[in-house]
Amino acid sequence: IPAWADYPNRPIKILVGFRAGGGTDTMARLLSKRVGDILGQPMVVVNRPGGGGAIASKEILRAKPDGYTLCFNIALTYAAWPYMTKVKYTEDDFTYIAAVGKFQEAFVSLPNKGWADWKGLITYAKKHGPLNVAVLSPYDKQVLRYIAKKESVEFNMVPTKGGSAIMTQVLGNHVDFGFSGGVHYQYVRAGKMIVLVGHGQERLVGTPDVPTLKELGYNVALENYAIVSGPKGMPSDLIQKLSKAFEQAVQDPDYQDLLENKLHFPALYIGAEELPEKIIVMSNDFKAVAEFLK
Repeated sequence: IPAWADYPNRPIKILVGFRAGGGTDTMARLLSKRVGDILGQPMVVVNRPGGGGAIASKEILRAKPDGYTLCFNIALTYAAWPYMTKVKYTEDDFTYIAAVGKFQEAFVSLPNKGWADWKGLITYAKKHGPLNVAVLSPYDKQVLRYIAKKESVEFNMVPTKGGSAIMTQVLGNHVDFGFSGGVHYQYVRAGKMIVLVGHGQERLVGTPDVPTLKELGYNVALENYAIVSGPKGMPSDLIQKLSKAFEQAVQDPDYQDLLENKLHFPALYIGAEELPEKIIVMSNDFKAVAEFLK
């Protein structure tokens, strides 16, 4: 009998690349509970925040490929950071098990700042000089550098420790605008914030009237997924078993409710067969942006 036939016969550790209480962590905890129920062994969430998910990914590199240490992280960690930061890994160093959600990235601001949309913000920046922007990862900094170069404007970047901290900065009028991975929707719905531009291939689910960066002529289109990964070299049967368990867990009504009604992320599942190809496409986009900024 193959070694994985009785897998799992002990608890599985799942590293989360972000702080407890954020969107990524909330998704990870709910799904891990369901997958644990499906597999018959608990999944233990361990938060390893830092480096936009890179701390957790580096830890996974050193784990045994036996399915007892997994990682819940964002696709950018694998596809973008190798080209935007000094991480010592590439997108080829991991096993991709499943994508279980799609983030809704945007630039957001207060509604009364002197612009109504992204084009208005750029016009304002050209007239009035540098704007302060709250940022949280190598991705948003790189995109802003790219836009600043393309538009001949200046941004002062204000580093923060996560999405909720950015919301505080924007709502308190401490910055002119900020980057959001998706936690903005409740404030937009309450009329306290506006979405200036989306970062995806498609318009955001919550604000379908707001264009994307790509529509406005920028060579940026981010499809950032919530991803379950493992160390390189996991046996294919083990990958399949985990991938199927996550596929089942994603259908859970509580998880669907969290995504669609609270976070306003599209519920989705991408399995282990298709996911590596998605990561490669993303990586190629980020290589191109990195080249432009050289």
